[in-house]
Amino acid sequence: MRKFIFLVAIILSLNIGCDQNQFMIFRLTNFKDTSFHFQSKSLHPTLLEVSISGNSDNSFIINNIILEGGKIDTVLKMDWYKDTVILNFIRYNATKGNLIFKCKTY
Repeated sequence: MRKFIFLVAIILSLNIGCDQNQFMIFRLTNFKDTSFHFQSKSLHPTLLEVSISGNSDNSFIINNIILEGGKIDTVLKMDWYKDTVILNFIRYNATKGNLIFKCKTY
C-alpha cells in the first residue's frame, strides 16, 4: 500500500510540474511597435523561452534582441525573474510580415 501511495504522489507531482510550463501563443500580422503581457504559471520563474516562427520583410527587435528579416524560425532564451512576462516588439526596419510567438517560463 505504501508503494502505491508513493507512486500516486510522484505522478501527481509530475502533473503539477508539467502544468506550470504551458505555452502562451501570440500572432502578429500588423507590424507596429507593441507589447505582449501574460502572467507566468511558474511559481518562481527564472527563464523565459520565446519560439518565433514566420516571416518578416526586414529586421525587428524583441526585448532588445535584433532579429534579421526573411524566414524566421528561432528560439530565444532569456533570464526572467518576474511573474508578469512582457514581450516587447519593435518593428525597427520591418513593415510587413506574419510572426507567431510561443512563450514559456521555467
